[in-house]
Amino acid sequence: MNKLKLQTYFTSLFILLFVLNSNTFAQSDESSISKSGSFYSLFGIGFPVEANTSRELSMGISGISLDNTQSNGLHNPALWGTNTFSTASTGFSFSKILSKDNTAESKNTALQAGYLQLTFPIYREKFGISASMYPVTRSNYRFFSTSSILNEQNQTIDYASDAYGTGGINKLEIGFGWSINKNISLGYAPSLVFLSQNNTRELFFDDGSFTTNVIDSKITGSDFSHKFGLLASIPTIFNSGDRLSFGATAILPVDIDTDEAILSRRRVNNQVQEVTLDENIGGGAKLPLELNSGFTYYPSTLFNVSLEGKFQQWSETNSNLNTTNDTFELSDRYKLGLGTEYHAYRTNSDSFFSNFRYNAGLSYDSGHLKTAQEKINTLWFSAGLGIISSFSNSTIDLSARYGLRGTTANDLIQERIWSFNISVNLTELMFFRPKLN
Repeated sequence: MNKLKLQTYFTSLFILLFVLNSNTFAQSDESSISKSGSFYSLFGIGFPVEANTSRELSMGISGISLDNTQSNGLHNPALWGTNTFSTASTGFSFSKILSKDNTAESKNTALQAGYLQLTFPIYREKFGISASMYPVTRSNYRFFSTSSILNEQNQTIDYASDAYGTGGINKLEIGFGWSINKNISLGYAPSLVFLSQNNTRELFFDDGSFTTNVIDSKITGSDFSHKFGLLASIPTIFNSGDRLSFGATAILPVDIDTDEAILSRRRVNNQVQEVTLDENIGGGAKLPLELNSGFTYYPSTLFNVSLEGKFQQWSETNSNLNTTNDTFELSDRYKLGLGTEYHAYRTNSDSFFSNFRYNAGLSYDSGHLKTAQEKINTLWFSAGLGIISSFSNSTIDLSARYGLRGTTANDLIQERIWSFNISVNLTELMFFRPKLN
């Protein structure tokens, strides 16, 4: 395959993922309701999202310590000061979720946008900027339940409740990174945080004297967020060819003022009646303080191993947003990931299997939800493959992950998750030329 054809494939795939991402960020797709995501995204402001490249996901880490001057990453702004090339990156994920409790099982699927990011080295390997858009939390759920009530005649009336919703919190971020010297870089990234959440609950009764009732809720809000990053590189740890990189970030908490509008719809005499119950209800949502740190050790140019941790102070973020279940509470979240990477394409071998980069990792996530003294934790096993362009350092990264979330104890729900991710990272883009070299 010649270079022109390969370049065309890379670019075409990037454009396709870019368009799909743009459409997903721009609208709430009601058709996705029947193919919902995790049950646990029902609560609060949605389930926290790992908006990572497929490379990072396949290693089970956030990538804050991956010191790579030829690609980009969202989570440590200090990395943007080390970039050699301008880059454009986007990604997508497909998940299949198998859920069960003590009485039933269900299957859900979710096709979700990952992120969009552009980075520009204003001064190569010295000062760079980044512009990006990515999700922070996501709600994409459907929860069906049955119960009963007593009417005025003390008769039992059975009813069903169908609750579903889409939305979450996204960030529009612009930031910069600055390499103070060859070993230390700093970064700062302010962002606009905006919340958009649509929730619907339908009630169906087995008694004709009760009408079907539908309640729609739309929640919106926005505020600003601030992220700080540090990257330090230490050469010659055990021999002349190795190095160690340390990354750390801090994201300050964000208080979001929200507005909520509630609309009731019911069918009476074959006509739908709409009643605005409440409009522009004031409220609030809060994103927690987040701290990340980690190490990546490079014993040679062919191999590296990373250990990274995350802390989010969700216990301080209780909000007054409406929820369909008040048995859950928010708790502090801890995540630890361990991953490794083998750069087979650097061995100068003619073998087909030497054309790729191989990744593997695992992570444990304590989760941010707790009920009946049970934390909704997740254990992830992951692996991935990087397809490296031979002419421009562009990459296509693929990852496959298997996760176990929750438990069936105390009538809770356990989820088994298969997640497949793809991301494209283009470098040396023709539409941008660095101002300084």
